[in-house]
Amino acid sequence: MIQQKPTLRKIGFFFFSIAFFLGLLLILVRAIPDLEAMLYGFIKYNYPPLPSLSCPVLMTTSDHEPVTIHLRNTLDKPVTWTVRSQLSTNLIIKTKDEKVELQPGETRKLSWEVGEENIDLNNFILARIFTSSSSSLKMRESTCGTLVLKLPIKGGPAIYYSSLFFTILFAGVGFWLWFHHGEKSDPAVTSQSMWMRFSTLVIIVGLIASYFDWWFLGILTVALALISLGMFLISHKD
Repeated sequence: MIQQKPTLRKIGFFFFSIAFFLGLLLILVRAIPDLEAMLYGFIKYNYPPLPSLSCPVLMTTSDHEPVTIHLRNTLDKPVTWTVRSQLSTNLIIKTKDEKVELQPGETRKLSWEVGEENIDLNNFILARIFTSSSSSLKMRESTCGTLVLKLPIKGGPAIYYSSLFFTILFAGVGFWLWFHHGEKSDPAVTSQSMWMRFSTLVIIVGLIASYFDWWFLGILTVALALISLGMFLISHKD
């Protein structure tokens, strides 16, 4: 039988709490810029989305990273695409049109490098890409955004993925310490365990949603997690 150690259980909950708030922060880091991009002053036509559009996950003012899309010709004849890129700057929207010809079955990656010169609204780089073809393929458009940290070092993506790693690590360590050193028959411990499981599930969904640029679902999971935290704190108030 595992000996119950309240101190280790408290340490486990401390680690889990760090993972909880860090996970919420990482969701917002991806979701808020995408929301800003949707509300930005780009001209939009409500065409079907461009699923392959991808903005950098996180940047610093010293970084230069690409905004990318993938074009694929699924027809049995050459197709010429017109691609319009619109990138934010602190003055005007930078717009560029280009022609791209693809042979049957060909896939090509297009990219546009962004950096400090593309920052607007204090901390965001925002992008809109529109594509149309000379064939029956549908016109498509999408927007995306990136949060920029005002740091004099490079490595925004490394900061994001390192934070994600520590979120997973702290959550795992916190769970292990809590469940292995908690009194299972205590109703308060059982209630707290249920909240930890629920919060973990919500944050996982939010991280997945933000990874796929589903900003609305990401923000919804953050709200749900905070509501559940409030209810948990109220129920455990002395």
